[in-house]
Amino acid sequence: MTLKNLLLTITASLFAIQLSAQLPKTHSIGAMKDMGNTYDLNIWLDTISQKNHLYGMGPYDKMKGEITVVDGKPYFASAFTEGKYEVGENWDIRSPFFVYSNVRKWNSFKIEGDFNSVHDIQKKVASIAKENGYDLDQPFAFKIKGEFDALTAHIVTPRLPEVEGYREGVKSQKFSFENTKGEFIGFYSEHHQGVFTHTDGFVHIHFLMKDKSFMGHLDKLTTKGKTYKLYLPKRK
Repeated sequence: MTLKNLLLTITASLFAIQLSAQLPKTHSIGAMKDMGNTYDLNIWLDTISQKNHLYGMGPYDKMKGEITVVDGKPYFASAFTEGKYEVGENWDIRSPFFVYSNVRKWNSFKIEGDFNSVHDIQKKVASIAKENGYDLDQPFAFKIKGEFDALTAHIVTPRLPEVEGYREGVKSQKFSFENTKGEFIGFYSEHHQGVFTHTDGFVHIHFLMKDKSFMGHLDKLTTKGKTYKLYLPKRK
């Protein structure tokens, strides 16, 4: 390697280190893999000190539903009745595991093309982040806004008989939508599988409808020929 190439490599490495150090920190409490059969509660959201511009997600209480915090607003969704769901807003809620980050400012990037799965989103987020100097060894929040052709999202339901909303044999409800506007709130990490991402992927993504009437964990996505905006955390 020539001296010039060596200096370029060192400069690029220092830039990546500086970038990752200045990104908003991602925090996680509890772990998906440690919930067991009791779903012990590890965080009360009201105890988070810095709530302004907070983004986060996790299960609502003892699997009573889903939580998504968007720019300091805490939404929780439940689906206790077949075919029905409810969305509320309150900080007085708890979770067995929770991932969150305070993001005051975002960088926006245009996304073009088709999405046929959650994995497609994972690949696109990783590609754009890497192209723009983000260190993929560091976890980070992201969001995608637009109109989606078709998607399916689920809301978990209680697994313990003593928990409100329990129905025997029902662990979640899935809901499908077509031509719907909203945003995906997600977290990317290559080192938190089983903590706040599933073991088969690097992203955990929730969908919040534009009018805030629905929120849930994204399962499936089909959309073609659309343009979206991807938002990645801006350096401090």
